[in-house]
Amino acid sequence: MRSPDLAIQRDRCHLVSIDPMDLPLISIVINNHNYAQYLGRAIESALSQHYQRTELIVVDDGSTDDSRKIIARYRERCVTVLQERRGQGGAYNSGFRASRGDIVLFLDSDDVLYPEATAEIARVWSPEVAKVQFPLDIVDAVERPRGGRVPNLPFASSRDTLSMVRSYGYYPSPPASGNAFARRALEHMLPADERVWRIGIDGLVIGLAPLYGLIVSVPRPLGAYREHGRNHSEAGSISLAKLRRCLENETDREAAVKVHAESLGDPIRRELSLHIPGHCKNRILSLRLDPATHPFPGDTVLGLVLAGIRASWSFPHNRFAKSLASSIAFALLPIVPKPWLARNLAPLSVARKRKGWLSRLMPERNVMQQPLEHAYAQPSNLRQLNPGLAQVTRKFLNCQGSAASMSSGKSRPRSSSGVQLP
Repeated sequence: MRSPDLAIQRDRCHLVSIDPMDLPLISIVINNHNYAQYLGRAIESALSQHYQRTELIVVDDGSTDDSRKIIARYRERCVTVLQERRGQGGAYNSGFRASRGDIVLFLDSDDVLYPEATAEIARVWSPEVAKVQFPLDIVDAVERPRGGRVPNLPFASSRDTLSMVRSYGYYPSPPASGNAFARRALEHMLPADERVWRIGIDGLVIGLAPLYGLIVSVPRPLGAYREHGRNHSEAGSISLAKLRRCLENETDREAAVKVHAESLGDPIRRELSLHIPGHCKNRILSLRLDPATHPFPGDTVLGLVLAGIRASWSFPHNRFAKSLASSIAFALLPIVPKPWLARNLAPLSVARKRKGWLSRLMPERNVMQQPLEHAYAQPSNLRQLNPGLAQVTRKFLNCQGSAASMSSGKSRPRSSSGVQLP
């Protein structure tokens, strides 16, 4: 019979006996395709977590570079899944199937986690949580800080995220690597249709999460998001084809949100994506640059402009100045010469690429400069939840931190919260 570890919490003058196996197991699933240059760093960051109830699954999705040689170096320390090219959706499906964790984090193979990431996730976890999210520092190809974070908007409260998903199919969230999901929530979402979700499946699981539980936001970064020019996301180079894939992903996510809401007995009747100014703007760009191959046949420039102006004034993040500037930009988009639109597609579609007068007309709000009013440890998110696993996790982590600080031995470094698990 396994004997539980004994942790001593002297400041409360009592002994607490906690079995580490009662703590949640966290699965880190790395999905990779031809990112050999960055893959080793992502694996090392996952293996360096201070929270030891962590497992690592590495899925290689048909890479043709040296990725599998790198994975082979770690085969004794992780679960490996080597498959033919099936796309990101196939990698998520395979990784989730191979995982055992109560909590699952999908780490892009060009990103990294900081050592305290899973410990912090476990610390704020509770049974009612569907997702914990945290900002990611933006770094360049060699991990030099670029002075920003994603997402570029303040986090919303858990209550507001559900309202926003039902109104827009969207809420402020980091990309894939900044999210940890409850397994019970993912079981409603995965496996996903790999034909639809060949790319962008992180948007699907992020968008659906508020339908299945609370969203808890950690205000400080627990990882880094690498921008290197080859990103599959918007951080990489921008083309009309890529812009259209993003638009289709957004409408596919809207369709999925409606299907899941219907199955939960609370259907959504309104359009969602056309209430987001950025989506309207990108549809105008797509239609103006090449009307013949525009993927939404019922669109008209005038209809999209009107939708964009309406969205500018109703979108929850926009204050008066931003709403006014966006309205002016929408009014100009139909008359700006097409060659200028083509040359400036990247800054028009991605806020971080804007400079000069364009950045003033279409400003970016950065989470580093915004108050996190509802971000962390809200009473509705944490303190009113059922006890159980959340209390056990916090108590064990606190006790371990206290016991470690009294010990003279230093077997391994600890996170900033003092976490060191046996």
